[in-house]
Amino acid sequence: MSARPSPILACLFAAFASTSEAQPPPATPTPKPPPPLRIPFSSLVPEATLAISGTRDFAATDDALWIGSREAGTVSRIDPQTNKIVQSIPAGKGACIGMAADFGSVLVPQCAQNAIVRIDAKTNASTEVLPAPLSSSARSIATGVGSVWVISDAKGTISRVDPVEKTVVALIDLPSAATALAYGADALWAASVKGNSVSRINPYNNLIVETIAAPNGPLDLAVGGGAVWSWNQADGSVTRIDPKTNTITTTIKIGAPMGADARIAFGLGSVWVAGTGTPLVRIDPRTNQVVQIFTGAGTASLAVAHGALWIAASPTTVWRLDPKRVEATRAPAAR
Repeated sequence: MSARPSPILACLFAAFASTSEAQPPPATPTPKPPPPLRIPFSSLVPEATLAISGTRDFAATDDALWIGSREAGTVSRIDPQTNKIVQSIPAGKGACIGMAADFGSVLVPQCAQNAIVRIDAKTNASTEVLPAPLSSSARSIATGVGSVWVISDAKGTISRVDPVEKTVVALIDLPSAATALAYGADALWAASVKGNSVSRINPYNNLIVETIAAPNGPLDLAVGGGAVWSWNQADGSVTRIDPKTNTITTTIKIGAPMGADARIAFGLGSVWVAGTGTPLVRIDPRTNQVVQIFTGAGTASLAVAHGALWIAASPTTVWRLDPKRVEATRAPAAR
């Protein structure tokens, strides 16, 4: 016969087991993400180089990339299959803000004329002028639900323009002056750098749905990956907004000088920022972390289209970059 454990030992064992169950093992601390790679911009190898100079704006249609040169007053049509300039179309030397593509046209704002030049995307001809009040201090125009949306004065008033009737059909006054527009997630979004806010506007009734406090001075906007992204002038950061809740989910510190007029874009699995102080930054939207900082002089002009990243690489050239090759780029080993 086996000996029974004494009542005292049984009680001690039960107490020990109860204490062990009540105190789970300490949680393993989450490791800090590695610092972003800092790589010379000159380490990137372009798939193609285009000789287009000046202040450049981008727009994309189904079969072409369009690059405007404000100083030259031209818009160049690029064949993304051959990476060649097909044609350069005169568009006037008053070009301003940024271009857009919709309604079978490329839309080129002309602030001096308070009008938008329409270039037919099939014939490459300047077909007509769309009257539209434009503020030269704005950063962008937007299109959506059959309309063109522009910032029309120094107060940041947003004008809704009907491109068929060629007339302003609505005016939207924000609590603070708008500086940039973007359309996506079934909404029009307006950033106000002075008002430290991003507003969501219902494009079906022209009403402001929400004004989101964004204290870092949002200056430029992009929509993609289930989020709205703002580049913030005050501290060079990027803010992520959830369009389902209209709330800020995180603000990402870049940790590099971007200048005062950086641009932000989303596409090909990354958030991209280009500035005059730093030519290119890549953010991983899955982790909300800056993963690559490309150092050097920049031009604050970029676009994502036709499976490629297009960036004004110098005052006289535009590069086409393969995003996978960008992600794989590392700093050259020290000699």
